[in-house]
Amino acid sequence: MQTTNSQTAEPAIQIRQATPQDGEQVAAIYNHYIEIGSATFDGAHQTTSAISARIKAPVPDGWYVAERVKALGDAIDGWACARRYSERYGYRFSCETAIYLRPEAVARGAADLLQARIDRHCRTCNLHHAVARIIATNDRSMRFHYRHGYEMVGIQKEIGRMNGRWVDVAILQKVF
Repeated sequence: MQTTNSQTAEPAIQIRQATPQDGEQVAAIYNHYIEIGSATFDGAHQTTSAISARIKAPVPDGWYVAERVKALGDAIDGWACARRYSERYGYRFSCETAIYLRPEAVARGAADLLQARIDRHCRTCNLHHAVARIIATNDRSMRFHYRHGYEMVGIQKEIGRMNGRWVDVAILQKVF
């Protein structure tokens, strides 16, 4: 899937399946959010090899990147994944989803394209239920997920600790 913004002459965005070779750029994007402590509870930087190993996980897991096609080389503006919700047998049709973008790529359409690709992945793999866990004060992410058909399940009060304070997490779901 590609899109081009002809009014601003921005490069086309292509969504493709991630490969282990994307691990370095995917890790860099994710590590940014670990550093600022506002979108993930991970506390330690993720290595390229750790991310590459996750990308290689078998179906029903799926990893995708938003690649900006430019004359001087392609750049990954963001990534999305659907991962097993649990290894327990009863959850075999459920997944947890995540989308992360480079800060300079926010509000340029890549997230919408990535979400559409994750939705198609879920349907293709017969995943029936997707879960998104979002820090409850992340209004932009909450609005984004509502726009894409997720609905609130509930708030887990003070379930995590970040930056010296307790943090609530919103649980959203989408049933296919």
